[in-house]
Amino acid sequence: MAKFKIWMVALTLIMGASLTSCVETDPTVTQVTFGQVTSFMPTVITIPGGLQITAVNSLADKDLYPGDYVYFQYSYNSDEQKVDENTKNINATVIIGEKITNSYAIEAENKGEEYENVTMLQIGNGPESNLRFMYYDKSKIIVPVIFLAEKEISKHTFTLVYDQADLEERSEELKLYLRHNSSEEDSKSQATSYKLFSIDNALSEFANANNGKKPEKITIYANETKNFNSDDLKDKKDELTAYTVEYIYKD
Repeated sequence: MAKFKIWMVALTLIMGASLTSCVETDPTVTQVTFGQVTSFMPTVITIPGGLQITAVNSLADKDLYPGDYVYFQYSYNSDEQKVDENTKNINATVIIGEKITNSYAIEAENKGEEYENVTMLQIGNGPESNLRFMYYDKSKIIVPVIFLAEKEISKHTFTLVYDQADLEERSEELKLYLRHNSSEEDSKSQATSYKLFSIDNALSEFANANNGKKPEKITIYANETKNFNSDDLKDKKDELTAYTVEYIYKD
């Protein structure tokens, strides 16, 4: 668990940034991003935009299959590979940070309260952080979640729901609710993980209620704790925390 947390914190700090060695003569370029495994032997990961990353190292021990989504780091020698906007493939050393499960936003009454028995600490680093939820593409979103766990991450599930009662005509905002359920007892350690959700159905229902119009923005609401040492619902904040991001896919 400690190793997992260290990996995720390290990757979070450099998410989206292009890093180069402090030694000016070092041509190594390292980037961290999300992608989908599209083939193996060798492993090829396609990132949003279509760029393919072919792993020059073996990832046989990572239990990856075509269709899996991953959060990963890749490094390559810029002297050996000239990369520009026309580059279709990069041969790189790949380090997998996390294999991400693709779940679907579902319809639920009462904003999905039945899917929650504990709070989370934060979505990303809080409302003032740039590391909130983001779009993988026009129908998928990635949500970084910080929560209390111990040793068994698989005992923590996150469900994203939409409520028909929120789908009002002439609305510009699609409201989603992230719920955390845990069957692990005595969770005291902080964990960070990325969750990927397909929101096709929610977008379709929103369009049906708004004469085919797409939302101007999407807001995710979550029950966050007032006490970072507790995920008990009795310690939740007085109101759901809202995270809003403009919906950029208009076509």
